[in-house]
Amino acid sequence: MAVFYIVIRILQTDRKGDDILYDTLCEVLDLRSGRAVPSDTADGERSQNIFEAEWKGNLRFLAVMSEFRRGSGCYYVLKDGQAVSPIYHFSKADEALFGRMQRLIDDIENGKFRNKKTLRERIASLAEEKGLTSYMNNTKWHELLNALNEGMRDIVLQYKTLFDELPPDDYWDLYGDEDIVHMDLAQIEWMKIKSTITNYRHVGALLPPEITVCHKKEELVQILRKYSIPYEYDEGEQAFVVYGYK
Repeated sequence: MAVFYIVIRILQTDRKGDDILYDTLCEVLDLRSGRAVPSDTADGERSQNIFEAEWKGNLRFLAVMSEFRRGSGCYYVLKDGQAVSPIYHFSKADEALFGRMQRLIDDIENGKFRNKKTLRERIASLAEEKGLTSYMNNTKWHELLNALNEGMRDIVLQYKTLFDELPPDDYWDLYGDEDIVHMDLAQIEWMKIKSTITNYRHVGALLPPEITVCHKKEELVQILRKYSIPYEYDEGEQAFVVYGYK
């Protein structure tokens, strides 16, 4: 059975110096068929920084207050632990915000997100449509990327996700890739990792740069074998190919 969550991160609530997220949302939100569930802290006390409500059918509304920034935050809908709505940001906790939160609760109550697919469901559906078999999982992807980050941060790579219509034209260095840090790696269809690192050194305005090439093929083989990652080697591109799906 699908589990729905609404997560609301409120980064400021203050009444006479006390955290009041739980009490405030109990007062201002109409949970309709849902019920508030007190959240316990590690020492067994009820947390005023967390608000949870649940509905019949494994639906849950979760509100969390951060201690780091006052007056701003975001809220969104999760299904099976994954976002199925936009992430709504706000800079002030006021009546207008509570009204928007109430409308989101009403949407879930009315079944708006009941049949909406999560990212994982869309990935599985797309792989099935393309007739692809999975060869990797998030654990293996993380092991590979962590090993590259630790020992070869200048290595260049490229990858194509299941959602990309065309493969990328260029390679880029792993160190500068901000997208891969946040993405669900299960969507990577394949990744190519160059076995060489090319360095350019400026030697003068009228002279071509000095080029040195470092060969990393044996080191990459050791990493891939260590984590039992299946791969192919493209001699033309001098790159290892790791298939997420094939």
